[in-house]
Amino acid sequence: MKKTVLIIFVVAMVAVLGVGLTACNNATPQGQLANLLTDHNHETFVYDVVNTKDNSTGVYTVNLDAFNKDATVEFGNRTLENVQKGIRVQGELVFGNTKYVMGCYYNLVSGTSFMTPAYSFRTVTVDGTQTFSMQGRYVGGSFECERYIGEDTLLNSVKASGTVFDNNQFQQVLRSVTTFGSGLTLSFTTPIASATTVTTASLTANCSSTAKIKDTGYTDSVEDLKEEGIDCYVVYISRATEVKGMSQTLYYAVDNIKVQGWSMKNVLVRIVEPFTSDGKRYDMVYSLKTATLS
Repeated sequence: MKKTVLIIFVVAMVAVLGVGLTACNNATPQGQLANLLTDHNHETFVYDVVNTKDNSTGVYTVNLDAFNKDATVEFGNRTLENVQKGIRVQGELVFGNTKYVMGCYYNLVSGTSFMTPAYSFRTVTVDGTQTFSMQGRYVGGSFECERYIGEDTLLNSVKASGTVFDNNQFQQVLRSVTTFGSGLTLSFTTPIASATTVTTASLTANCSSTAKIKDTGYTDSVEDLKEEGIDCYVVYISRATEVKGMSQTLYYAVDNIKVQGWSMKNVLVRIVEPFTSDGKRYDMVYSLKTATLS
């Protein structure tokens, strides 16, 4: 069976971006979001990763898990107690001697119609030693976080008013936009918490076209990926200060993809995250290897 080539931006931008969406229509942005796990409790995506500059490779794994109200949730270096009903989206990227682990817990508010970020974390481990850790939470109109860098602990807070999505795994959450399709436009206010800064940035997501994505590999877990290619919505993620032409590109399947007999909505089929080195453009490419659910 056909393997979906999915390219997910993790190394360059996912490590530092948080997303607040403002839609172009009258519906509230989070009101456009539907629960991805309405008929199952867990999804896993495993991706092959390639840096096109030197063909170095890695592996990226994303897990989505549903939790009931008052559940206990393991979350990075801490445990969340008595959470609201929600979804934990957690990813792990292993590339060379470095491991990145990042996640966000989204509250499901007003039934399953809204998803709002509540908690965030990210860790970086090099050669088995943790070099950076961030634990964050959304309180009122602010994003508050503790950054652990070596033996130092830094407390920070930035304004995050309006509708806000967290940086960690927001690509998966965009799958749940109920008005997903060509013509979709979303503006982003972005909390950024890295080893060097805590601030905000402005991003924009635009979808104005579709493309057929073809693959060369196979996976037993994805049942209906066609050899002639998969029709995808093309979504560009751009930053206000970014040089024109360097947008991140995400490709979401137009039709539901069946895995183990269940339908998965707007599966992310490809992400291209460009970067420059020595005056030339290269890409980080994340390719879907397997998809499972339960």
